[in-house]
Amino acid sequence: MQTEIMNVNGMTGEACADKVSAALLAINGVNDVTVSLAVSKATVKFDEELTSQQELQATLARAGYGIEVAPAAKKAGGCCGGCGGGGH
Repeated sequence: MQTEIMNVNGMTGEACADKVSAALLAINGVNDVTVSLAVSKATVKFDEELTSQQELQATLARAGYGIEVAPAAKKAGGCCGGCGGGGH
């Protein structure tokens, strides 16, 4: 299960938030959507084996909304070591 936080541009009211939520929930693999009109964000939990971040973005674009994926917060102790900053 993966979680994406997306900045959604163009929402002007609750009807827009409902439209964004419905569009995302219609995607196979999306399990949960929370839309905040106040901060123009959608938090989407989805199965990455059934859908992708690109599909989420394309669905919102087809619904008439601009999107931007917020950078994922770093997890505590979640360093992959790829940058060489392993702190050994």
